[in-house]
Amino acid sequence: VTAGGTATLNITTSASAAAGTYPLTITGSGASGTHTGSYNLTVTGVTPPGGLVNGGLETGSLAPWTCQSGGAVVSTPAHSGSYALQAAATGGQTGQCAQTVTLSPNTSYTLSGWVQGNYAYLGVSGGATASTWTNAAGWTKLTVPFTTGASGTVTVYLHGWYGQGNVYGDDFGIA
Repeated sequence: VTAGGTATLNITTSASAAAGTYPLTITGSGASGTHTGSYNLTVTGVTPPGGLVNGGLETGSLAPWTCQSGGAVVSTPAHSGSYALQAAATGGQTGQCAQTVTLSPNTSYTLSGWVQGNYAYLGVSGGATASTWTNAAGWTKLTVPFTTGASGTVTVYLHGWYGQGNVYGDDFGIA
């Protein structure tokens, strides 16, 4: 680009790009020098079929999950990809991490996810109530069948049990 001119950079994501904010560094080089700019690319996306967003935690961010104190996205252990969800159970809390999703009303679904840790619970509450748990040191796939109520809205959750330490979850989905 000559002095006083402009250039346009178009960035395209795929339909499967996870919602989140991604840092970008753009560098332009030429005979007269190099210029660098830092930007954030925000992918808003749409809620995928099944309503669950960031089920693999691959955005590296909790959003739209919310957790009790100590809950976080961690890089190890991860079932697949680079990240997993950590729920921090203490003597005073289960460490619950949750996400509210809207599905079709009065419809049967199955929540699935890979979990590990002492008393790792996976379930739904709100417009439906169902859960299961395991007590496994390694990754274990849990499935929770449920039927939505009239609103179709449920809260998906992962939590541990009081005083049993951290539990981890990854690769959550609703089918």
